[in-house]
Amino acid sequence: MSDSVTAEILELERRRWAALVDADTAVLRQLFSERMSYTHSNAMVDTRESYLGALEDGTVAYVAVDVADEQVRVFDATAVVTGSAVIDARAGGRDLRTHARYSAVWARQDGRWSFVCWHSTPQPR
Repeated sequence: MSDSVTAEILELERRRWAALVDADTAVLRQLFSERMSYTHSNAMVDTRESYLGALEDGTVAYVAVDVADEQVRVFDATAVVTGSAVIDARAGGRDLRTHARYSAVWARQDGRWSFVCWHSTPQPR
């Protein structure tokens, strides 16, 4: 595994998290694959467009994210990031705090890395 690829993926993850908190859907649109699948910790599944739409219309707003235990595993043109996160958000008019373990998948498409999949599960508290 190349240290430069790992560093690149970690930087993309930092950009993704920052864009979520900033509700910067223009950056997220650049990072997300058109075929992205996003499985939330409550088992709800979004496509790229439904996820970005919820951010744009304010249905969901990320307030803060604290990420830990990030590990990147690279398999040719695919990178899998695992970690844990405490995610503070506002959804459906309620403040939510989620403690989760997650997997984020990036794939090299058309010469660049694209975010293709997210899956998280709540951690017991």
